[in-house]
Amino acid sequence: MPGPRRVTAVPLTVILAAAAAMAALFLACGAGMPEGGAGGRAAGAGASGRRPNILLLTVDTLRPDHLGCLGYPRRTSPHIDALARRGVIFRQAITAAGRTVQSFPSILTGVNPPVHGLRHEGQDSGILEGRLTLTRVLRDNGYDAFAVTQGLNVGLHRDFELYDPDIYIGPDGEKVYRPSRDDRDASVKAIAWLRSRRGNPRPFFLWMRYDAPHWPYAAPPPYGEMFDPAYGGPHTFNAGQKPEPRRGDMIFGMTRLPPREVEHAVAHYDGEVAFSDQAIGDLMKAIDAMGETARTVVVVTADHGEGLGEHDYFFEHGAYLYEPIVRVPLIVTAPGLLPEGKVIDPVARTIDIMPTLIDLAGIPVPEGLQGRSLVPLARGEDHGPAPPAYSESGRNYFKENPRQFIEGTAGKWRMMRDDRFKLILIPRDPEPIWEFYDLAADPGETMNVIDRFPDDVARLRSALLAIVAGDPGRDDRDEPPLADDLEERLRSLGYVGGGDRP
Repeated sequence: MPGPRRVTAVPLTVILAAAAAMAALFLACGAGMPEGGAGGRAAGAGASGRRPNILLLTVDTLRPDHLGCLGYPRRTSPHIDALARRGVIFRQAITAAGRTVQSFPSILTGVNPPVHGLRHEGQDSGILEGRLTLTRVLRDNGYDAFAVTQGLNVGLHRDFELYDPDIYIGPDGEKVYRPSRDDRDASVKAIAWLRSRRGNPRPFFLWMRYDAPHWPYAAPPPYGEMFDPAYGGPHTFNAGQKPEPRRGDMIFGMTRLPPREVEHAVAHYDGEVAFSDQAIGDLMKAIDAMGETARTVVVVTADHGEGLGEHDYFFEHGAYLYEPIVRVPLIVTAPGLLPEGKVIDPVARTIDIMPTLIDLAGIPVPEGLQGRSLVPLARGEDHGPAPPAYSESGRNYFKENPRQFIEGTAGKWRMMRDDRFKLILIPRDPEPIWEFYDLAADPGETMNVIDRFPDDVARLRSALLAIVAGDPGRDDRDEPPLADDLEERLRSLGYVGGGDRP
């Protein structure tokens, strides 16, 4: 892509000083007052008075443009597509952060990372203690809550009755601790829990974290090779699996794989998507057999997307904030509460999931959330203009990253996006780099047009700088060392690389 053009060479500290006065007006994306509001309209409890079950399906690293319901030609997602046909697709859904540790707390708290405070791996997740969560609101309103998260614990466990990355419910309802082998095994755990509560009149809240699409792309047979069975070349794209360090030169496009191998890597990624989709199908089939489908609200989303070569960023996420990373699927199926087969174009945000589910449950949306219910938008009611979506990058694990100029929270890339335009702030001394894209004309973000739309640039920049000015970590340039056990865990996931910055 063309090199980014910069606006006037004003240091970021000076810009922040000018924006500080606005921070009180903009606590978060687009507004300082909570968008949820305690007066939120109750949408959900039916004539029976029983609140709907809520099933939150999150698929780690899932790109929406690799789903059939959004036009992808490969048959990667028949079960997700079936949910989409019965629900609402939010076509431009944006995550609050490009990495898991920041993103999931935003989904379950309805606020952006500068507000919930969890900014990088290795940080004490106790910072979330006392933060209102979707789980707590539902528990306080009569729900049973269970989470199957496959090794993930980012401080969200406190409000679940049963939460353990390795928990399994045995045939007699007893707790058994066993790691999930894969996504289908995670569904087995969830189905066992659902069966153990047969006859329970209370509604359930079940959070599932599926993670097959996360690198390395190594789905079990037949999924691994199902979309490109004729390929006979190397699988260098999976090089660096434990215990070797991941290759940052390959991630950032300095050492290029042959185009044919990149094509095969994408086919492997698609196989992983299909494997997660099958696990979702297993779970939905069981829920249907239990007679719960008609009273279960289902959300399908992701913590972030994945770079598959766009902007010379391969098989990773978190460092940059281009569309393949920040766009996520958002499908809401709510029988009798929302229309079927509807596609929504205005921007939606993952911080909107919590207030939307609370609204669908027939519970007043609490104050203090930065997200807002998407129920009126889905129903075609007056929703007002969609607030712009904020997102931020994650911790930098690779010295080969050519565009990470400052470490710590101060060095995070930050983004503000509306239905058409997108502004990216890249911190750098002595002045930041700004990129601005017209996504309607340039969906691939190849042309920085910051000089062509001064009013839109000013509008999004004001909202973005207000968030930065109100961020308590905005000047933090420290990158605390990782604990040995955490570094080993992150290395196994491909997050920790080796080599020197070129």
